[in-house]
This record gives sequence, C-alpha cells and structure tokens, in this order.
Amino acid sequence: MRKKVYIYCLVLLSGLMRAQQLPMYSNYFYKPMVYNPAYTGDKDVTEVFALNRSQFSDFQGAPVFNALAVDGKLQDKKAYLGFLVANQRKGITSNTNAMASYAYRANLQEDVYFKFGLSVGVFDQSINYNKVVVANYSDPSLFTSQQRKTVLDGNAGFSFYLKKLDIGIAIPQLFSGKVNYTDNSDIRSYYRMSRHIAASVKYDIALDQSEEILLSPNIIVRKVTNAPLQYDAGLNLNWKDKFWVGAMYRSNYAIGINAGLTLNRRFSVGYSYDYMMGSIANYAGTSSEIMIAVKLGKLKYRHGDDTLTAQDKQIAELQEEIEDLKNKVAKAGSNQNTNKTPEKLPHANPTQFTGKNAVKEKDVYILTNKASDFTNVTGTLAQKGIYIVVESCFYPEYAETEAKKYISFGFPDSEVIIDKLSKFNYVYIDRATTKEEAFKKVKDAKDAGVPDVWIQILIE
Repeated sequence: MRKKVYIYCLVLLSGLMRAQQLPMYSNYFYKPMVYNPAYTGDKDVTEVFALNRSQFSDFQGAPVFNALAVDGKLQDKKAYLGFLVANQRKGITSNTNAMASYAYRANLQEDVYFKFGLSVGVFDQSINYNKVVVANYSDPSLFTSQQRKTVLDGNAGFSFYLKKLDIGIAIPQLFSGKVNYTDNSDIRSYYRMSRHIAASVKYDIALDQSEEILLSPNIIVRKVTNAPLQYDAGLNLNWKDKFWVGAMYRSNYAIGINAGLTLNRRFSVGYSYDYMMGSIANYAGTSSEIMIAVKLGKLKYRHGDDTLTAQDKQIAELQEEIEDLKNKVAKAGSNQNTNKTPEKLPHANPTQFTGKNAVKEKDVYILTNKASDFTNVTGTLAQKGIYIVVESCFYPEYAETEAKKYISFGFPDSEVIIDKLSKFNYVYIDRATTKEEAFKKVKDAKDAGVPDVWIQILIE
C-alpha cells in the first residue's frame, strides 16, 4: 500500500515541479508539428496522424501519451492548416491539449524557404483523487472526486529549409498558463505551464544518385528554466519513402530504435522501442511507441510512381522529361538573359496530349475544347473564350511560377488554367475576342522571344 502511495506522489510531483513538461516521443522526425506549428502541412498533402506511447510499463500509473493530428495545405499553396489533440496521462493527472495550427511559407528560392507557425487552443488538466491510495479514507481533508481546470494555451514556431538542411525553433506553452486549485481546507496550489524552447536540426544525405535513399542525422533540444537541458540525437535511413529504420540517444535516459513502412505512398506505420539506461532500468519495464499515418488526396508525381493511371503517368513522365531538359540548359548558363525575354527551351507540344483536337492555321496550332473541362487555379470553371497559351506544365506549383515569370517579361495578364482531363496546367499570357486578334497576339509573343505559342479556344 505504501509503495503505491509513493509512486503516485512521485508521478504527481514530476508534473507539478518546474521541470520538463513536454511529452517526449520518438517519432518526432515524422510529425514535428506536435511541438512546432511551423511544420504544419510539411508533407504538402493532407495527412491524418495518430500516435500512442507508453513509458515505464512496470510502474502503476506510468505515463501514456496519445496524439491525433490532421494537417494539410490550403489553396493558396503557401498557407497550411492543422488540428491537434494530445493527451498525456500519468498517475492521477491527465493533461489534454486541443490546438489549431496555422503556418505560412515564404520562398527565397525553389529549395530555400522559411515557414512561420502559430497554434492556439486550450490546455485541460484533471486530477482524479479516487486513484490515490491512503491509510485513512475517512480523513475529511481528502478529495473524493475529480477536479478539472482549463486554460488558454499556444505555441509559436519557425523553420528554415536550405536544400537538404532543416532547422526548427519553437516555443511551446507560449502563454505560460496557470491552473489554480483549492483543497477542502481552502489551501491554494497551482500548476504552472512553463514556457519551453525546443530547437531541432535535420540534414538529409543522399546515398544514391537519384536521391531516393537518404541518411538523416537529426537532433532536438528542449530547455526550460530551472531544469536540465534535454536532447534527443538520432540517425534515420529512409529507402525510397517506402521503409525507414533508425536509432536514437535520449540524454541520460534511454537508447531507442525505430522502424517504419509505407504502403502505396499513403499508409505509414512505425514502431519504436526504448532501452532504459541507469539504475531505473531495473525497475521501469519497457517504453514503446506506435504511429499510424494516412495521406489523403492527390499525391505529387514521382518517377516510377505506381499509384497513377497509365494515362496520368504518361503525361507526368512527358512533363518530367521537359523539366529535366530545362534544368540541364539552365545549368549550362543559357538563362543568363532571362531578365529580358524567356529562354528558348523546349515546351510540351499541344499535339502530344491533345491529338485530333489540334489543327494548324497560319503556322499556329489551334485547340478547341469545352470550357467545362477547364478550371482556374481557384477551382472555379474557366470562362469560355480564346486564350494565348505559351506553356503547359504537369505540376501546378511550377505553372504558377512560370506565369509569374511571364508577368516579369512584360505580359501582365499571365495566368493559369487547368485541363481536368489531361491534368496539365496551361500558362496563358493573354486573351482575345477574335481569331485575328489572337493571331496578332501570337505574333507579338514570338517577336518578344517566346518559343512556343498556341491558341486555346474554350467553347460551351
């Protein structure tokens, strides 16, 4: 009986003292959003993530951590939204966070960018005194029920990506909320949520030429006032986003191993196990963790992808070849004068994916399709009319970047429409009301140095 009382007191005091209050979990490298809201939507696709972690299995009332997160990208391509519910139970206490997260991405270059994140929600703590083992249950000072308090909570975060380097800094428990309690003798006590600082660094090292096998050293450091510095240092090997295995050292606590598997690029499951260190290893039992993640919606194309239809794969591979050619020419220095006119690079020819819908008139291809088969980038149906198209891209982000490039070249009306059937994104620089006007605009574009121009007519 006395042993149970000591254990409950130890677990309760560990939460009430001014020490590390953040739950530790081993799959941080997969879902860092739990600590840092700047990583909201970091998979660039909507994902549902669930986690369960159990520590010190031989102790009654040992910590158990559960989390459920949903996050993804918004329509403007630079903003991300997520929701997180996390619960940590230890001893007679149960702490629950419900948070909404928002992140925004600021691009410096294609593979160099910042992300800023903020999450706001509530922290709910309950203390169940029915679980306490005491010598005299008739003591009038004892609580015989559960107490529950709720306060405002928030996290702020920042991340920086430089090619293969990823750096993150977060401030969990930003508002330092205070949970007040009063016992039967009107003696007041409180639980203070201490503001933490959590910093992480990860670097991906490609082990093959195609950069599909990555070795990723990573570290996360947690610090709070009046408590020792705590860090996790890990090393993960990822094989083609299908399988990963890794190891981790958790300072003064444990050595962990983890492994995971991804099926069809959508369903991921991971498991980790901690080997305890020090004198506690003889008494604490095991600590293990399992995670499940499911990606929803349309995934980005990747060479050799087996999740696309044959038609979609053919279209995507064509666009991939075109972009590879562009990258090779760019590396050779052919884009030195791109501040004046677009570089003369190969683009998708309309006959490659439209077939008999294309006719040639005055040495210009003319395509005719239904307006209902096209949308704007906002998802609304495209308007019928005559479009002067200069490029077709499979990747939406690339098409929008190209449209901005043409604006800088002196075509202020450049925008994007999307062919719902071929999945291609058409970059057009202008619109016309008649064919003759369209032919004139095509000539003007070619005179300005645009290499491939055709006319797209949308009818009802």
